[in-house]
Amino acid sequence: MADHAQSSIVIDARPAVIMGAIADIAAYPTWVGQIEQAEILEVGPDGRPRQARFRINAVVVKDEFVNEYTWKGDEHVSWSLVSGEAMSTQDGSYTLRDLGDGSTEVTYDLTVELKIKIPGLLRRKVQGGIVDAALKDLKKHVEKLTES
Repeated sequence: MADHAQSSIVIDARPAVIMGAIADIAAYPTWVGQIEQAEILEVGPDGRPRQARFRINAVVVKDEFVNEYTWKGDEHVSWSLVSGEAMSTQDGSYTLRDLGDGSTEVTYDLTVELKIKIPGLLRRKVQGGIVDAALKDLKKHVEKLTES
């Protein structure tokens, strides 16, 4: 059974800056807590990653997986799992909404189905924590970038 989590945060930066940080997948291990390794496998015609491989250590599950990305300007990116050891499904997206005052609302949506059996309450708690942590990590990373 797939679990879904969604959350939003406001970041003090324009959408293009935030999407640039999201597209810099190779740098994820330096600022995303659960990601131990990230490698871009293929780049699309827009210069953004089309496929990337990750190794994660997310409390209850360790995994190595490949995602494929679809980019829509600086407003939206979505991805789907191509292959994974512990996951059978991973569909996610970031949607950015310019608030017009130099800040952006970022919504992270994630649906994951694991191949391994973990109690539902624990799965949902971990997934919600991953989404919240990812947004907080992104905010901290981007706002640190814009201070420089």
